[in-house]
Amino acid sequence: MDDEGSSSFWLMNIFKSKKKKNGVLEQKITEDAYEDLKALLMRAKPEVEEDRIVLKLPRGDVILTKDSLRIIAESREDAEKILRNLHHYSMPPGLWPAYGLSYSIKRDSAVLRKSKA
Repeated sequence: MDDEGSSSFWLMNIFKSKKKKNGVLEQKITEDAYEDLKALLMRAKPEVEEDRIVLKLPRGDVILTKDSLRIIAESREDAEKILRNLHHYSMPPGLWPAYGLSYSIKRDSAVLRKSKA
């Protein structure tokens, strides 16, 4: 019997597609909130691209622009956790991993080439 014709095949595909949806949270912010968040996120050494600050974490990305804060993660729960824990960047860096935070992950091509050699 063809697997694609079975009802369990279709049910598995439906449930798999729901799990793959990304968790995206976006919040409009004021100019004062932007300055506060910028000062906080700069401690994690993010990538700065023109008017965007991009912080890459193991479980998602934080994107800060002048008018919005966007968190993109694998799931909505991960995005909410990142949002809840952003204020912990005011603590010493040694405590960040306890809250799922880290310095921004940089993917430098020079480092990748050295590790392959």
